[in-house]
This record gives sequence, structure tokens and C-alpha cells, in this order.
Amino acid sequence: MLKKDKTPFSPYEVGRVAIVPGTSPFVFHVKFQPEALTAVGVLDRLVNVFAEKGVSILLLKVSAARMGEQVTAVLIADLKDKEKMAEELARELRQLPYVSEAVYAPPVVEGAAVDTFSFPLTMRGYRAVIFMSYIYEGLIVDGWSRFGTPYAILLYTVGYGAGKRAYKDHIKITGEPSVQKLCETLFQAVGFGRLEFVKIDDVKREAVFRVYDSFECQLFKGVGEIRGNFVRGLVAGWLSMHWGVTEEFEVLAREVKCIAKGDPYCEYVARVERRTA
Repeated sequence: MLKKDKTPFSPYEVGRVAIVPGTSPFVFHVKFQPEALTAVGVLDRLVNVFAEKGVSILLLKVSAARMGEQVTAVLIADLKDKEKMAEELARELRQLPYVSEAVYAPPVVEGAAVDTFSFPLTMRGYRAVIFMSYIYEGLIVDGWSRFGTPYAILLYTVGYGAGKRAYKDHIKITGEPSVQKLCETLFQAVGFGRLEFVKIDDVKREAVFRVYDSFECQLFKGVGEIRGNFVRGLVAGWLSMHWGVTEEFEVLAREVKCIAKGDPYCEYVARVERRTA
């Protein structure tokens, strides 16, 4: 098995946006009946509607699988010099097996299409929000610049509370033997970084964990100081629920390595301590 920091990862472009100069990208929003989730050949029929018309597909995304719920496909196709074909394509899509609805929209501006049919964004049924790097850079870096160390305390505190909520969600999905692995994979899936629990001692209630490519600390590369405060609090809060920490105690996490000061990854040491007055 490859070490976590050596695994050949590749970026994944999220969102339902296509910006391709020189094209005329139309968005097609197709809803399928729940039965389509396990049916064979559904996507093959979908893309063939466009292939048979000589239309190129710029983007195709399908909503995450949730049993008993409708499936949504968002497809962006280049109709350059074929704009009048949009309604014909939609009509053929509506005739496909399992399709309950098919609508379309022209480019929002020349060469750019955005799926405006889908709202709100959700992940596993929870509402989700996408922050691009320049947005969360404003939230984190600008806060540090204006308020200094007190802002670091604020980031840790809000992270701690969020981590406790995350654990409550994770434990509903799986039991204690698997909850650690679930936490690691979901941490990566939402883009925080790649989390690895190096050690969790449930008897001593101590832990060592690493975060590779932390979204938070990446903002501060080269400053020469540790900067993992939200992430530190997030995992500390998660551990507090895992260990059943009562109100008179808390989990304190200390960052000992950080990519902001040149280390290859961020490493934290966490333990349970009694709260001070």
C-alpha cells in the first residue's frame, strides 16, 4: 500500500460550469425516476442522443446515489451553429426510459454555461456551500491580518464545535470500529486535506494525526510559523466526542509540524485535559 503522502492523487473539478471560448454551451438538466439508479445503460442512452446529432458534450455530471430518490444528470453540450436543435434534443431526452423531466438553458454569456436549475447544493442530504480559494483566503488570511492571535483562537473554537457535530453525523453512518476511516475519507472528500490518524489511544485518550495539503495551512506557506487552527480544532472536537469527553474536560490539540513553516505535512498531538477556570 502506498504511503499517504506518496499516493498519486489528481484534482477533481467540482461544480456544473463550463467556460469554453468559441463554443455555444447549453445546459441540459435531466431528472430520472429512482429506478434509474440501478438500471443498466441509462447514461449510454443519454449520451447517444447527442452523439447521434453530432453534438459534443463538454460536461456530464450525475447526482450522488441515494436509494429511493430521483437521479439528476447535468449535461453541457456545445450547440455552436446548432442552437435551434436544443428543443429537439430535449424532446428526445424526455422520451428516454426512466426520464421524468428534461429542460435546457442557453449560455449565460458567450462561451460560458452554468447550471442554474440545481439549488440548493447538498451532500448526503445536508446543504453544502462551495468556497473557492479566494473566498476562504479572505475568511482566514484577512482575519489573521486584522486580528492576529485572537483570530487563531476563534478559528480553533469554531472548528472544535464543528468537529463535534461531524462526529455525531459520522457515528450515525457506521459504528466505532469504522468511524475513524470514515472521518479520514470524508475529510478528503470535502477538500479540507488528507487526514491520517497516526495513533489513537482510547485508554490514555491521546492521539497523533497528520493532515497533508491542508487547505488552511496552504494559505500561509512560507510564513515560518504554524497556522493550523480551524483544522486543529475540527479534529480535536471530533476526538472529544469519540472519547466521550464531559464538559469539565476538553481535548487540546497542539500542532508540532506545519507546511506553513516548511514541513512536508501538518502534524498534531492531542490529549484530554481538565478545563481551567
